[in-house]
Amino acid sequence: MRSLILLILLIFTGCTSYVNPSLDPSIDQGNQYTKDRDYCTKRSSKNTDSAPKNELRFLKTYEQQQKEYAAENRAFESCMSSKGWIKK
Repeated sequence: MRSLILLILLIFTGCTSYVNPSLDPSIDQGNQYTKDRDYCTKRSSKNTDSAPKNELRFLKTYEQQQKEYAAENRAFESCMSSKGWIKK
């Protein structure tokens, strides 16, 4: 469920695309984007401790869940910008 919400959040946060102007033209931008996106997704879920857990044991309010998702999204955006990707 979390991954679905994160995916929807990432898709609908302006329906933007990422561009990396500092990327070497000989490198396929699509493949590099996929690698960086996967790395940043793993890193953001690890840094914000939003990896899937036993939801029944750790019941959280809607506000707490939204704060986690927002923190994960900020961590993802920060990671992508550190890799040189810019939202267009």
